[in-house]
Amino acid sequence: MEQQIDEKKKQKIKLNRMQWTIIIGLLVMVGVLVYALVKNNRVSGSYEVVTSLSRGDDTSVYYQIMRKGMIRYSKDGMAMTDKSGNLIWTQTYEMTSPAIAVSDPYVAVGDIGANTIYIFNEYGQLGRINTDVPIQEIRISAQGVIAAVLSDSATNYINLYDKQGNVLGSIKASLQNTGYPLAIALSSDATRLLASYLCMDGSTVKTRVISYNFSDTQSKHVIDTLELEELYPKMEFLENNKVVMFGEKSFVLYNTDTKEITAQQTFDNEIASVFCSDQKIGFIFKVSDENGQYYMEIYNKAGRKNSSVYFDFNYEGINVYDDEVILYNSQEMAVYQMNGRLKFTSTLNTSVTNIMASWESGMYWLVDDQSLREIHIK
Repeated sequence: MEQQIDEKKKQKIKLNRMQWTIIIGLLVMVGVLVYALVKNNRVSGSYEVVTSLSRGDDTSVYYQIMRKGMIRYSKDGMAMTDKSGNLIWTQTYEMTSPAIAVSDPYVAVGDIGANTIYIFNEYGQLGRINTDVPIQEIRISAQGVIAAVLSDSATNYINLYDKQGNVLGSIKASLQNTGYPLAIALSSDATRLLASYLCMDGSTVKTRVISYNFSDTQSKHVIDTLELEELYPKMEFLENNKVVMFGEKSFVLYNTDTKEITAQQTFDNEIASVFCSDQKIGFIFKVSDENGQYYMEIYNKAGRKNSSVYFDFNYEGINVYDDEVILYNSQEMAVYQMNGRLKFTSTLNTSVTNIMASWESGMYWLVDDQSLREIHIK
């Protein structure tokens, strides 16, 4: 009898221990979840400088982060350094108005209003293009194919070049037939190109969007034409067959395979800024609202709104990297995630001209007239 009582006591003790073990485990899990929730929703406001580099150049030099290093370019040349700041390569040239196009690991620089384009990757120069007609805009694909809008007073061309500068295809445009080119977009595989043209319908200004297929260089390139009521001066490919067109007060999503508009949205307020990543497209509006001076909306690539947020930050510049939107002016910066959450905001102790995301999460490059400083947000 006593032995049975002892066994029952032992079983009760074991049961109590198991219950306490489960309870403690649950409490630990809740604690971890609460910590993660608080951490993910905490807005950071402080940072530390981890790297400081003297620019050693004038304020006409610009910078671009690449996967394996940093590009520095100006009207006098371009150079690339690795993540430690060591020089990988340098190339001199003379340009009046340099503009770059990037599709890692390729970068192109063209002299807008002139006739020269250089193509590079992380190992240095790959090719050079000399055009007969002045350059208006350049794009580059993930394969290093260049698309260039060339314009003079009479005729406009959109040319495609390979990495070495050889012509792959050419499209002739005129004010009478197509209209004046506003913007182009090139797919990552360089098989699809879209161009928006300003055209007149009587006294009404419209946009004509023409879709071109360069997968077969011998066939007819035009595959579709759209007529839109608004001006669309900016376009980007989200995927090889999906394009977003940004208008003055609207956006259009278009599928080049089905030749269909898959989504279209018109806004009440005029768009102040637009941005996009591979997965998201975003808009900032200047508003007069008690909730804030600005209103940001972010949509997925199917055209559905994912998030929105009001803010009072008087931004002067905007950069987008993966899942983050960086807003900045000369003395302040703010970082929003694509879900609309404010991640970081701070007053800076220098007058910045640009802010770029660094290679590691939570780290950014502040560019001012004298230096580049890599910061880590706390």
